Amino acid sequence: MKSNGTPACKPLDGGKAMRYNCPMARELLFQTHCGASGDMILAALIDLLDAGPEFKKAFENIGLDVTVNVADVEKNHLRCKQVTVAAPQAGHGTTWPEIQAFIASSPFSPDVKERAGLVFQAIFAAEASVHGDELKDVHLHELGADDSLVDILGFCWLWEKLEFCPIYFTVLVTGRGSIRTRHGVLPVPPPAVLRLVQGFTCRGGDIEDELLTPTGAAILTVFGSQADAERSARPVKTGCGCGLKTFASTPNLLCATLEERDENSAGDRVWVLESSVDDMSPELLAHAAEKIVAAGALDIFIASGLMKKGRPGFQLTVLCRPGDREKVIAAIFGESTAIGLRQRLEERVILERETRVIQVAGHELRVKVCSWNKRPMNAKPEFADVRRLAEALGIPVKQAMQMALGAMHEKHGPGKN
Repeated sequence: MKSNGTPACKPLDGGKAMRYNCPMARELLFQTHCGASGDMILAALIDLLDAGPEFKKAFENIGLDVTVNVADVEKNHLRCKQVTVAAPQAGHGTTWPEIQAFIASSPFSPDVKERAGLVFQAIFAAEASVHGDELKDVHLHELGADDSLVDILGFCWLWEKLEFCPIYFTVLVTGRGSIRTRHGVLPVPPPAVLRLVQGFTCRGGDIEDELLTPTGAAILTVFGSQADAERSARPVKTGCGCGLKTFASTPNLLCATLEERDENSAGDRVWVLESSVDDMSPELLAHAAEKIVAAGALDIFIASGLMKKGRPGFQLTVLCRPGDREKVIAAIFGESTAIGLRQRLEERVILERETRVIQVAGHELRVKVCSWNKRPMNAKPEFADVRRLAEALGIPVKQAMQMALGAMHEKHGPGKN
């Protein structure tokens, strides 16, 4: 793996058809035409990675009273994997502190533990919001503790084998109708799932059943971005997983496709959102900018100018990924006085970015290196590290910056990688 977290360029097997030229970016696409659940996601990734025996051995030995079965089955005459996790019925609802404690004690890497915690936190937060409770007071009943731990830790463990590549998913099909829960009969999708998929494009579909579960929704929306119609990539390998139910009209399948994309291509698409405001103070606009970035904006910039009637004002320009557009638009309207937006989808060419570490006067300092076709074009010390260096040495920041630049050019200057 490269030091910036980009997966190394290597095929899944040695076949001639799998060879490709570097540098390539790997991405994982889930086709959610029949929803998604934790076991379907597991089955699709196990099929993709051919990891059935290894998965079973790993997750039957992590301190849970579970039996994991991975089987080859058919759904509507289509081959797929099916994962079932047999666990005793939980006697009480599971709490967030209990989940945290088990994840912390599990034998997985810190990266797997951290990501599993984020999924569970999203589920507990959604339930807390729906029921008006504090996070620590929520008890999950519909989600069994042991099988949910296998689903979520298992997903993160399998994703780690793909070096945590970017995840995309298609329109989320939720199902329709109603389901019976401990809280009575609820509509499909239930309130917690609706909370998890806020800002993403969904449709009910033709099947009267719950197709998108809280676990499936949390995994995809916490780590994934929604694929737009213009997204393009080259499929490398596909895995297919299924749920337990069978529907006559639609195969109950979830396909996970590992794809590759040229890192230096102009295939990176962003939405450009613009609005002009002349009735907002600079203090409020600065606060709005922070909230818009927190909602998922890639970049934001503000230009001053004269509006109609000679009023001074600002032009707000925001860049965001397609999957984050709805959330970013909601933040713009919620935090600013904008009453309309101009929007356009544009392609951009970006340099490959990599963070390296150098030593300056005994202190570590990060350097951002930007390259084109493996050739460094720009390098710059991280200013926050330079400022900490100045504080540690008791010198002006400008002097610390000169020291950092000298050390950077000595290690990464012309003719050096």
